[in-house]
Amino acid sequence: MSGTLRRDLAYAAAYVPFAVMHAPAFMILPALYVEHAGLSLVGIGLILTALRIVDAAIDPAVGLLSDRTRLPWGRRKPWIVLGAVVGGLGTLAAFQPGPGTGYVYFAAAYFFLTLGWTFAEVPHPAWINEISGDGRERHRLATWRHNAEMLGTALFPVIPLLPFFAGTEMTPEVTRTAAWCVIGLLLLTLPPMLRYVPDRPAPAAGAGGAGALPVLRQAWRALAGNRVLGHFMLMSTATWLSQGMVSGLYFFYLNSYLGIGERYSCIMLSVYALQLLGAWWWLRRGRTLDKHRIVAICTLLTAATNVSMALIVPGEHAFVALLVVFSAAAIAVAGSAAAQVAILADVVDYGALRSGGDHAGNYFAVRSFLNKSCLAVGAGLGFVVAGAFGFDPKRSDHDGLALQGFFLAIVWIPFALNLLSAWLAWRFPLTGRRAALVRARLARRQRAQSEPAAPAAGAYCAPGGACL
Repeated sequence: MSGTLRRDLAYAAAYVPFAVMHAPAFMILPALYVEHAGLSLVGIGLILTALRIVDAAIDPAVGLLSDRTRLPWGRRKPWIVLGAVVGGLGTLAAFQPGPGTGYVYFAAAYFFLTLGWTFAEVPHPAWINEISGDGRERHRLATWRHNAEMLGTALFPVIPLLPFFAGTEMTPEVTRTAAWCVIGLLLLTLPPMLRYVPDRPAPAAGAGGAGALPVLRQAWRALAGNRVLGHFMLMSTATWLSQGMVSGLYFFYLNSYLGIGERYSCIMLSVYALQLLGAWWWLRRGRTLDKHRIVAICTLLTAATNVSMALIVPGEHAFVALLVVFSAAAIAVAGSAAAQVAILADVVDYGALRSGGDHAGNYFAVRSFLNKSCLAVGAGLGFVVAGAFGFDPKRSDHDGLALQGFFLAIVWIPFALNLLSAWLAWRFPLTGRRAALVRARLARRQRAQSEPAAPAAGAYCAPGGACL
């Protein structure tokens, strides 16, 4: 195995246990605590809302601190290891719902689970900038990372299919097993990451002398002055709002409209598998296409699958038709997701060239904050729009107005958002050629800063000695 492949595998594999950790957090765990711990939906909802707000507020702090961490073994690795410890303990606690796990227990365990995940989620993609300065390599690393996330997400629904469980439903026994799988994966994947993935050497001690407030102002000015970041954020906001609306109503589409909710796991496993293949297919297209063009094309394909959902009718062919549509969507989303991470790495370089500072963690913290916020807002907006037209997921028969509102929320608004995102991606100002020029100028600046200053005119330099 080549050193580069070993490095890439070690980098991506470290993210697999965090994906397993996060996979059931929003869809499975709350339902299990309602069913097996006797907690109310209202109580769970209030706790989750509060924790999401806290989690989103923590992202920028983690980004800022990871940029300024000065330890001998790096600045990204310590945060991922800390995330493994905190998140691993949180997972062991949160994945064991039962009669003795009340509201305080759920809130505390869930907080440490999401805190540990955030400790890794922000610095892990920011690390790409420091692992390689080559645009093609960054796209490959982002693809490895995306596939590691899909692999970890797919592992969780596989666990109840293991032969030693009585059935295939999600139970506390399944989540307990999943928690120990997370611990085992952390112990398996972290040592190779620590050994084989390079981390940027600690900056000079003098670089960190400023107080917290000046540092925050400096980081804010660097991000606010980056117009390319603004374009990226607008493009991503449209994409993630669309995804939030679709994912929030997706199960209702399967269960209440098409009547095939029992095939949810089968569809999702197929989607995860195709995302793994789709990410690599789009990476190969990256040899001839700029990353922003890949994002634009993939987003247009996603928009087409939005419209296709409206054409599927309940009946015996609904499952096959949906499998085809979501297969195409999975391939498109995979290409867009990996390319967007690589694009943001280029945006970080552009910001570093303009500001002279290194704020990669802050950039990816903004991305994480925006992603969480847009997915939550998108899901809520979907519920509001569908409910305003009278759609009730408990009913199997809906009048025309209710279905119009439902499809407005799950098809037509996401379709319009994806068209907007595709247009913004196609017109993205930081092309591959311009990104290469930015990296070249950064390299020249770094070489100039590392070279000793030339002696002043008229100075006398003794052989091998000091200049006077």
